[in-house]
Amino acid sequence: MSSRSRHAKLVEFVQEHTFATVAKLVDVLETSPATVRRDITELDRQGLVKKIRNGAEKILSPRQNEASGISKIYPNISDYTDFSESERIAKAAVQLCQDKDNIFIGEGQTTFLMGKYLLGENIHVYTNYLPLITYLITEDFPHLVVLGGQYIKSQNLLVSAEKHISYQGRYLFVSGDGLTDGGLTKSALLAFMEEKKMLEYADKVIALVDSDKIGVFGGISLFGLDELDMVITGRDADPAILELLKKNNVAVVRV
Repeated sequence: MSSRSRHAKLVEFVQEHTFATVAKLVDVLETSPATVRRDITELDRQGLVKKIRNGAEKILSPRQNEASGISKIYPNISDYTDFSESERIAKAAVQLCQDKDNIFIGEGQTTFLMGKYLLGENIHVYTNYLPLITYLITEDFPHLVVLGGQYIKSQNLLVSAEKHISYQGRYLFVSGDGLTDGGLTKSALLAFMEEKKMLEYADKVIALVDSDKIGVFGGISLFGLDELDMVITGRDADPAILELLKKNNVAVVRV
């Protein structure tokens, strides 16, 4: 098999299966481990797959190889504790929205995944989260409002000193590093400050929280239970915390 054919088959397999070990690719490509590793290294250089320990994973944006630097902005699949769960949460979040809605989206790996489900929808997105902004622009999404300001490279945020008085939206979608009886918590201070600003423009706050973060204290208190309208989480979330949320009039969606 030629190197071009191997590369095409490797990329196709990784796109379909999300992850692939070197051992698995040896079987798929019918070649040696050394050749597979060289192929992964070359495809990683081209931005077609992401090289990981002893294997490869698919790239979250299919177009990131077309622009230098984008590969360092997007989250990697291996950054997620449970990528499939995070995708289900992101999809459920977008399904809440109605045609022509205005929505605010905060920083986070799960909120980033909302991007692909927003494509083709007539929903107006307001965000300062650079990975999501970049993704939507490269995918020609026409309904994007960038909440501009200073670019903070360490957190991939645009931070604005001013309030945006004329903005108004149905939902604010946020992620967090923990959710307890004290509310949603977040470790990133600048993201916390910007999402507090967004709260003033949204009718409802929807928290997208992975199941392993339910019952965990994750830093600064972002929103108390009285400020949350809904939590979307995974099926394995702590039932005791979910029951507490319901008693505090916070709707719970498990996916």
